[in-house]
Amino acid sequence: MMLQAGTVSKWTNDSQQFLLEHFDTIQNSPSHIYHSALPLSPSSSWLQKCYSAELQSPVKVVKGLPAEWGACSCTVWLNSSLRSLSCHNNTIAVGSEHGDIITLNEITGSQTSVLSGHTKRVISLMFLPNGTSLVSASADYTVKLWDVQTGGVVKTFSGHTDAVWSVSISADCQNCFRIW
Repeated sequence: MMLQAGTVSKWTNDSQQFLLEHFDTIQNSPSHIYHSALPLSPSSSWLQKCYSAELQSPVKVVKGLPAEWGACSCTVWLNSSLRSLSCHNNTIAVGSEHGDIITLNEITGSQTSVLSGHTKRVISLMFLPNGTSLVSASADYTVKLWDVQTGGVVKTFSGHTDAVWSVSISADCQNCFRIW
């Protein structure tokens, strides 16, 4: 099949949506894509329009197809009770009950790193505006500044007499962050 110039961007966008929408199916059973996920793509989908004639599948759509792609979601199973969350661009940081901070790729849901250093639950997380640093507050009476790319602790702020409940980042980064 030959793609025309304007079709390439539609195909790229549609393919990305398709992959995001059906990521779990593709990851767990890639050979079944054409027998399960593709027939259920929205009717306005370029993939549906292009390949509907080629689909020889016993799948029967009972309620009809959606007109457009919906919001994509992916369930990610983590082996820990989660206590806090912060997002920056395509990175999600999740603070756990056990003191670890798990970073995830927002698109795929895959775990990219585990930041270890707190000894009790992580209560609050906040990315600095540039996204390369993260501040965490914990029930271990400390606040930590992390380098997200290396996973290392840049600085630990200790001496608090109770759990630190919240951190907040200054928009201009003059006072950089506040601790409560």
